[in-house]
Amino acid sequence: MGTICILFGLILFLGSILGGFVLTNYLINSVGSTFLAVIPNEPRTYVIVVAICAFIGLLICLNLVMHGLTYNKLCKLERGKR
Repeated sequence: MGTICILFGLILFLGSILGGFVLTNYLINSVGSTFLAVIPNEPRTYVIVVAICAFIGLLICLNLVMHGLTYNKLCKLERGKR
């Protein structure tokens, strides 16, 4: 269970980075045509949106990885007492 939690956290982190690119494309293509002055089509826009999504994904990933490591350690301690 702990290993699944760790892997799910890493997959979620990579998915949030990919989601950042998808969100940026959506913002530039659909919303950007209406509000060109607000959301410019620049590399800086990609960096900002992807960085925000990656940071949120990193926080969730670290949470899941720590839960997985704790679960694995507790299972190991429980097996040692028997």
